[in-house]
This record gives sequence, C-alpha cells and structure tokens, in this order.
Amino acid sequence: MGEIGKDLYVGTSFDMNAAPFTSLALNFISPDGTVTFTRTSAANNITAPNVTSPALPNVGNLPANSYMLYKTQAVDFAIDGNWTVSTQYEDSTSLFYGDTTILVIEPNGQA
Repeated sequence: MGEIGKDLYVGTSFDMNAAPFTSLALNFISPDGTVTFTRTSAANNITAPNVTSPALPNVGNLPANSYMLYKTQAVDFAIDGNWTVSTQYEDSTSLFYGDTTILVIEPNGQA
C-alpha cells in the first residue's frame, strides 16, 4: 500500500543472458490468497537489465542478467502483508520458473 512507482528488483535462479527473451513475467499472490495477478514484459515493461543492480537492503548487488526490474503501479498492492512473487522467463526454446520470494507490503504510513 503506497508502493507506487517504486523499482521492484526480483532475483531469478537462472541466467537470462543466454538467449534473447520472448517474455518475462512476475506472478503475484496476496497474503490471504484472494488476489492474484501477473505483470509481463509486453504489457508492464518488466526488464532483465544487463547491468549489476544498485546495492539493495538485505541483498546487496544482484548480478547483471539475474534479476527482473518492475516499476510498481497504483493497482498492484491493495492489501498489506506478505505477498509472494515468482518469476517466469521464456525464450524461443525454453520456459523457466524462478523461486518464490516474499514481498512485504506495509500498511499506508508505516515504514
């Protein structure tokens, strides 16, 4: 809640440099499981940067081609709590699913 226009870095468990991708996706599930949605490279400008990420809290730097980057939208997180997010990468010959990660969304006005 209040997580609008923020860069969301999601690490993958695979190298996305091997072939040009045809599709990237982030799959989200709300804390109570009632809300699910997917954001894609085609519709939502998810990228797989070929540069090392900036230093991230509790993570450090993510190597180039090993994370997806997405700018959050106002409609994304209407419920606070622990969301799950997973990555999906597709190229002309392969489809990979990344590990599930927890994304904590705080109530409005809290850090």
